Amino acid sequence: MDRDSKSRAATNILITGGSQAWKLCAGFLLTIVSTRNLAASDFGLLAMSATAATFVGLFKDLGVGQAIVQRPEIAKGQIDALFWLSVLASAASALVLALSAYPIALLYDDPRLQRLTIAIAGLSFIAGLPTVPAALLARDSQFKALAILDVVATTASVVAGLVAVIMLRDYWALYLSTLVLTLFSTVGIWACSGYRPSYPHLDSEARHMARFGLHVSGFNLVNYFSRNADNILIGKFRGSAELGLYDRAYKLLLFPIIQLHNPIGQVIVPLLSRLRSDKEKYLSTYDDTLSMVMLVCHPGIIFAIQLSEPLFRFVLGEQWVGAAPIFSWLGFAGLIQVATATAAWLFLSQGRSQEYFRLGIWTALINVMSFLIGLPWGALGIAIAYTLVNYAIVLPLYAISIGRSGPVTTRSLIQTTGPHWIGCLVAAAATRISTISLLDGNSPAELAMLLTLAYASYLAAIILFAQKRALARRVLRSGYQKVRTFSEG
Repeated sequence: MDRDSKSRAATNILITGGSQAWKLCAGFLLTIVSTRNLAASDFGLLAMSATAATFVGLFKDLGVGQAIVQRPEIAKGQIDALFWLSVLASAASALVLALSAYPIALLYDDPRLQRLTIAIAGLSFIAGLPTVPAALLARDSQFKALAILDVVATTASVVAGLVAVIMLRDYWALYLSTLVLTLFSTVGIWACSGYRPSYPHLDSEARHMARFGLHVSGFNLVNYFSRNADNILIGKFRGSAELGLYDRAYKLLLFPIIQLHNPIGQVIVPLLSRLRSDKEKYLSTYDDTLSMVMLVCHPGIIFAIQLSEPLFRFVLGEQWVGAAPIFSWLGFAGLIQVATATAAWLFLSQGRSQEYFRLGIWTALINVMSFLIGLPWGALGIAIAYTLVNYAIVLPLYAISIGRSGPVTTRSLIQTTGPHWIGCLVAAAATRISTISLLDGNSPAELAMLLTLAYASYLAAIILFAQKRALARRVLRSGYQKVRTFSEG
């Protein structure tokens, strides 16, 4: 993999990241408008139904998309076999979700959930249909086409959602927004991919890819419990209003992280898969990418943790300030999840799907135990217990599991991430001192100044390390070359 190939990968990340940035901004706009116009119980109701939908949706494609992307070579008959397998899985999962609508409504004692869950079941089936053509587009590095489709679908979805929120003023407005997004994405992906399924060819390689996909689905299954057991517990024992506060805090933290990791993961997993035989380049590519991800995320999270109350008051309104303490504690967990979320890139690109599944099992058990410990103190107690357990147990578990085999070792992880943790401490101290002595963050101008300070102090700290200075020089050199090439062209 030469420098030009890395440059193309960086370009693909920028293209995909641009579409994700638009999705983030547009989604944030919809979040603000819907949060100001809908009740907390509406979001709690959606969270209750989404918990079941997410669980069943884990099986809608059986991980075949990742199996296709990860393989260096794949035949048409094998692709067809994986496609029909994903269609059957999507149909089965949608049917199971529809049949579970009534029990879900009984569980939460809310008849509205039955109609909403049935509607989401139909949406789940449609969402599973473009899995294979989307994987083929990603495998062939057609990221520009995928980015354009994302922008178009997101724009249509947000426009539909804004109109629906103003007119309907209930949870169906957000469902309509998701429906429009799913339909536009499905039609667009099929039109752009050019893939047309035919008779499947189920040979040994296809079965091997199916097993790989099952391990990925297995991880997604156990990760579901880790991500949603808190919603189930809060919804059942604390009510929809408290669940609505927790859900808003969690989504506002997790959504930006996902929007950053997704475009990078789409590009970096195929790239790392091709670099498996060259350990030095594999390690260099991963270390550089991880460093950039932490640099982009960490200062913003530090800022949001310390200014959560004025941020919630300014962005969402006074009625949502109660979610600020929950957000702050989850933000501490988010600092390490920025790094641990990249473990998927390593396990998938190295073909270590079984280890990935086992790691997911242990993580899920640990996290669910933390939820049970924190439940007596409500949503805030769950957030605190979850954060403490992530630092004490989950982070070391991930570091050790990643370093057992492959080019990335536990020692290299510590060397790569160490300067960033120091940067977090410096940024936190600088922001805290400023909020005590100079700024309180109660105006947009002050919030902007404090955010700038967080990034500046973080960057000043990590640039003291030679490894990060070398990365900065490479990034600046690459940027200069791109600008020069563009101006000459």
